[in-house]
Amino acid sequence: MTKGRFILVAAAPLLLGAAPAWASGINLGWNDCPGGATYSLTQTFACNTNAGIHTLVGSFVAPAGVEMMSANENVIDMQTGGAHLSAWWTYGTGQCRPSSSLQGNFDFTAGPSTCYDYWQGGAIGALSWSLPPTSTNRCRIKGVFALPSGDARITSIPEGTHVYSFKANINNGKSTGLGACGGCSDEACIVLNTIAINQPAPQPPRIQLTSPAPSAFVTWQGWSTIDPANNCPDVTPARSRTWGSIKALYR
Repeated sequence: MTKGRFILVAAAPLLLGAAPAWASGINLGWNDCPGGATYSLTQTFACNTNAGIHTLVGSFVAPAGVEMMSANENVIDMQTGGAHLSAWWTYGTGQCRPSSSLQGNFDFTAGPSTCYDYWQGGAIGALSWSLPPTSTNRCRIKGVFALPSGDARITSIPEGTHVYSFKANINNGKSTGLGACGGCSDEACIVLNTIAINQPAPQPPRIQLTSPAPSAFVTWQGWSTIDPANNCPDVTPARSRTWGSIKALYR
């Protein structure tokens, strides 16, 4: 048993005792995972500054069978309430905001620390943004990140452990003033559809989690004008990329 594996197994009871026990699944929150003092399911912003960031945190409750987690993939779908996606939520070439306004971060060594930091600062990868071809008011954010092949941190996760997966940092650039992008104040629904756990051979190569644990969606500026119950509507399930098409990036 490696030293890293021993530390994880020893720490797991403490982590599980600090928060309610959920069945295996995925969670999306603002600022932290469930149980954290800053964890929230809605974020409001006055759109009156171009400074600062808002952080989405994706996490999961481990199922049985995670023996050597080497990577995660995530798929997020989001929509705004109008007929067309608000410009503030568009990123990249030809869009209102630059791609740098949406950044993936997989390093939890400086916090938050409510849930288990499996990556220990070693994961590499990125988030990508796209517009689905069949929708006018939605976008999709995909993430692929991994520990380097053969890394000593690739080890097991006890069933029931709540584990950090990723952070998505959304900055406030172009929220106000000359050149501001419209729609910062529009309500939005953001849904984490999947987190896939990837493992090297001879382990089962992929465990895909889709069930909420406890909530796989958050809102931006609320969602009351579209849904009086303040719940996100159904968002088209994501079509995940296979790990085989991208694993070469991390060899």
